[in-house]
Amino acid sequence: MRLKIDQILHFLKEHKIDYSLTRSTSNFDFRPASFLNLIDNGIYHVSSGFKGSLEDIRQSIILAEEEIEEFNNNIIIKVKNAQLVHYLISQLFEEKRERLVHKTAIIHPEAVIGENVYIGPYTIIDKAIIENDVIIESNVRVYSNVTIKSRTKIDSNSAIGPEGVVWVWDESGNRIKQSQLGGVVIGSDCYIGTDVSIVRGSLSENTLIGKNCVIAHGTKIGHGAIVGEMVHMANNVSLAGNTKINSRTYLGSGAVVPSNVTIPANSIVGAGAVVNKNYKEEFCTFVGVPAKILYNKNYNKKGSGTPIPYKNN
Repeated sequence: MRLKIDQILHFLKEHKIDYSLTRSTSNFDFRPASFLNLIDNGIYHVSSGFKGSLEDIRQSIILAEEEIEEFNNNIIIKVKNAQLVHYLISQLFEEKRERLVHKTAIIHPEAVIGENVYIGPYTIIDKAIIENDVIIESNVRVYSNVTIKSRTKIDSNSAIGPEGVVWVWDESGNRIKQSQLGGVVIGSDCYIGTDVSIVRGSLSENTLIGKNCVIAHGTKIGHGAIVGEMVHMANNVSLAGNTKINSRTYLGSGAVVPSNVTIPANSIVGAGAVVNKNYKEEFCTFVGVPAKILYNKNYNKKGSGTPIPYKNN
């Protein structure tokens, strides 16, 4: 799929994005591109303070926040937030999944399946509730007492609602296991990556994932964990049982949060950090083992590979 310049300009107008440009005509069709692999007829973005070279970009569209003179037959479109606009345009190129239940999927007769749902090959759905516009890819297991809310996507080979492991010793030294009777509720508009496990609540509680969360590949979430809205977990994060991650927090790859620990809203937890005690102050960045506060007011700083927290002034 590629877009013509007039289609891109129509998109900007439709989304009320102010822009100016060097010219509005071109015979080329365009697609989003990255500086890691330059292509002709790409769509690139250049944020303020960009230090790289543009000289090898040709016959492309460059979204920029500062004035750039036209060169190499490129079209320069000046916008306020080039990265944001680039991401919005890239969404036009996402594959549109045909909505169906694959013939190899196994669906419990008491499962509730909403409208416009995709359930991929060899996926198993027990007595769960799957709301409208959900996408569940191949080889996913959704256990009983799970609710997946609208427009959430779950990628392949993940498990939603398996048993956790909670036990004590009896007087004879035998392990006595607590039955796992709770459920899982995943909010709307979430993305759950591949090889993710979200364990169900242990007794009367549910494991809760707030809306608009991103849970990347390999992450494991323990029983009764509460994850707020718009939380991002990078690859291979581990949350133990009954943790609480408040809204708009970012956890870097391999971060670990032990049982019963609470992380405040708008936190950044660095890659590999172990946050082993409760904190109360929002907008802090944590690094290390055990984790310490690297700095406060993290909305004033840009870490390597981490987003700047959103702060509504």
